[in-house]
Amino acid sequence: MPTFSIHTLGCRANQADSEQLAQILLSAGFEEVAFGQPADCQVINTCTVTREADRKSAQMVRRAARLGEQVVVTGCGAAQKGGAWQRVPSTALRLPPDQREQILEKIGAQHCPSGERLERNWLRRDRARALLRIQEGCDQFCTFCIVPYVRGRARSQTREWVLEQVLQLGAQEVVLSGIHLSAWGRERDEDLADLLEFLLARSEGIRYRLSSVEPDLFPRRVFELMDERLCPHLHLVLQHASDSVLQRMHRGYQLADYDALVQEFLARVPGASLTTDLMVGFPGETDQDFETLMDYVRRTPFARIHVFPYSQRPGTSAARFPDQVPEAVCQIRRDRLLKLAERKRVAFQRQNLGQVREALVESESERPGWMKATSDNFLPLLLRGGPALRGKRLLCRLQRRWGEQIIAVVEEGF
Repeated sequence: MPTFSIHTLGCRANQADSEQLAQILLSAGFEEVAFGQPADCQVINTCTVTREADRKSAQMVRRAARLGEQVVVTGCGAAQKGGAWQRVPSTALRLPPDQREQILEKIGAQHCPSGERLERNWLRRDRARALLRIQEGCDQFCTFCIVPYVRGRARSQTREWVLEQVLQLGAQEVVLSGIHLSAWGRERDEDLADLLEFLLARSEGIRYRLSSVEPDLFPRRVFELMDERLCPHLHLVLQHASDSVLQRMHRGYQLADYDALVQEFLARVPGASLTTDLMVGFPGETDQDFETLMDYVRRTPFARIHVFPYSQRPGTSAARFPDQVPEAVCQIRRDRLLKLAERKRVAFQRQNLGQVREALVESESERPGWMKATSDNFLPLLLRGGPALRGKRLLCRLQRRWGEQIIAVVEEGF
C-alpha cells in the first residue's frame, strides 16, 4: 500500500485543505504516516504570509525531499520562486491552491475509490474535530498581504455542499474556515448566519466553531445562534488599534467599528472568548500608534492574541511604503505586546476557574493517564482518563491552571 504524509504550515484554512488532501489520498488507497517518516508521497502545505513563513516552508520542503520519492508543494507558497524558495529542489511538484484537488492526477496515482477502505483509513485518523474550508480567496487586498494574489478572488461553497461535507466528516465538532470567512455567500446575497441556521437545522448533534473572521461583512445575527452547538468563541481579526495604521493597511474599518462589534458580542454571549491577530511594525507605525494599540489591548478582555511582526512582502503595496520601521524597534514592540498578551491569557483562564463548561475530548496527553480537551469557549483542558474518552463531549468543571492548560474534572457526559 503506498504511503503519504502531510506537514501543514500557516492558517486554519491550510489545515482544512490538508484534511481534504488526506481524504483524497486515503480514498485512493494510500496509508497515512507521521511526517518525518519515509513515505512514497510527502505533502508540504506551505504558507507565504511572512518571510519567516517562506523560510520555514522551504526548509520543510527540503527536509521532505530527503524522506520521500515524491514531494508535493501546495498552499500559498507553491507559486513562490525567489528568496528562500531558490533552494527548493526542482523535482518538487508544485500544486497551487486552485490545483490542489488534482493531486492524484498530478502524481500519477490511480483513483480507486473503496468505501470500506476510505472509512477504515479515515477513522484511523481519529479526529474528534474536523476543519472544513468553505470559502476561498479574498477581495480585500490589504496593503501588507500577498494572499489575494496567490489565492485569487473571493468565492464560496454552497450551503448544500457544506452540509454534505459536514455529514461525511462524522466529527463531533466542525471548524468552518476560509481565507475571508466573513465574506461567505456574498456573491449569492447570503451570509454566515444563513449558513449556520441551515447547518444547525440539518445536522443534529454536531458542534460548530468559526475560524478566523474579519470585522467587515460579519453578520451580527450570528450571536443569536451561539449556544451549546455554535461555540461561544470569536477570533475577530483586528491587526491594529490606530485608525491611521488601519487606513494605511486598507482594512476597511476603524477601531470604533471593531470595538462596537466586540462589545455587542461580549454582552450577548456570556462566558464567550475573544481572540485576535495583531501586527506590530507596520510602515509608518509611530510610538503613539503603538501605545494606542497597547491601551486598547489593556482594556479589552482578549483571551488569546496572536502577535505578528510586519514582514515586507515583495509584490504588496506596503513593501514600497516609506518609513519602514527598523527591525530592532519592531522587536521591542513585539516583545512588549507579547508580555501583555500573556497576562490577558492568564487572566481569562483564572476568570473561568470554577465554571462548568462543555468540552470536547480530542487526544491523549503527553502525561500518562490524561486526555486533552477543548472547552466550548476555546480553553485547552486536561482530563483524567484514557483513549475511550476521545471524541466525547462532556460537561467539565474547571479546577486549576497547569501551565497553558486547565485541569478539569468531568461532571456529566452527553
